[in-house]
Amino acid sequence: MYFLWKNTSHGRIRVSSSGLREFADEVLRSKLRLYGITLHPSGRKDDAEMSIVLSEEDVTPETKKNVEKNFPAVLKPMGIKASVVWAAPERSIAVIARNPYVWAGAAVCTAVLVTAGTAGFFWAAFWGAAAWFGVYGLGLLFRRARNG
Repeated sequence: MYFLWKNTSHGRIRVSSSGLREFADEVLRSKLRLYGITLHPSGRKDDAEMSIVLSEEDVTPETKKNVEKNFPAVLKPMGIKASVVWAAPERSIAVIARNPYVWAGAAVCTAVLVTAGTAGFFWAAFWGAAAWFGVYGLGLLFRRARNG
């Protein structure tokens, strides 16, 4: 589905959210992490306003100034008025505690310990880890073979 479609002096523009993300990643090409792109409803027909949310982790002030100046300038000829918003990644134990996979893993480990004991838990963990590394290794081999 298209994120934005409009006619400009340069022709017709149709932009998907994933296409705009790929474009932003290609233009930025650095340690900047793109968190999201939000399109704002604009009262004017000729401009689309959007916010690009980037990670401010390990970014120098000069890089911030360059991105805030140059990235909107790249989008301006397309009729897109962009503003850059900086965000710091949330790193705390609360992020882990809110993850449902962590709670599912804890429940599985507890159930195996209660029903199979420590020896059963060891062998379940051993074979589970062996299967994970095996599948991960096969995935790497297939990706390398596909990419040449």
